[in-house]
Amino acid sequence: MIRATRIKIFTNRKETDFILFLIGTVHFKYKSWIIRISELKISYSTLDAGYDYLAIYQQIYRIGAQSVIAYNKKNESELEGFDKHFAPTCVREHSYRYDSYDATYETLKYTRPKECKDCPLAEDTLCQKVYKVKITTDLRRYTAPARGSKAWKTIYKQRSAVERVIAYLKEFFQLNNVRYRTGKRAKVHVDLTHLVYNAAKLACDRIAKSIANKENIQVA
Repeated sequence: MIRATRIKIFTNRKETDFILFLIGTVHFKYKSWIIRISELKISYSTLDAGYDYLAIYQQIYRIGAQSVIAYNKKNESELEGFDKHFAPTCVREHSYRYDSYDATYETLKYTRPKECKDCPLAEDTLCQKVYKVKITTDLRRYTAPARGSKAWKTIYKQRSAVERVIAYLKEFFQLNNVRYRTGKRAKVHVDLTHLVYNAAKLACDRIAKSIANKENIQVA
């Protein structure tokens, strides 16, 4: 049995990576849903700061996915020797740069800050060249890719893109006003709404492309 109120899954055309959003608690009782979801290769779970709880990180880790969740400080004091994204800092408090993630050992790798190149303390024993940490040290603070990195921000932005579509469907396609008593009818309503939305977007894209082609021909 799968617990979730809504599951928003999207993928690009080149890969079969999915980003999964699990919110709330509702029971799916249809075997087709269980089969379809269990076969998905989930790479990332992307949520806002309202879901920044250790239990959620642990559940995501258990299904073999990575958490990309906005951090909520919750009156926590700052860690000495680390920046706001939990990357280590050098003696002069420059943040180490996220380099890579080793999936085999579940380890994040950080390298020296670029400011250390001309620093007189570069060879000091207090400043190590490479810093590694396992994500299991603290699943909230250490994620793959690392917090604050360009890769992390890119993945998190995709969540915003999906949320805009969900908000549009609620506002203009009545998805926030489904009044069926059974899940089967509600599912048909949602599926038809998605079909109409995708058809409308496809038509708009084709019309825009056709207009652009005509303008290019006229200019030529």
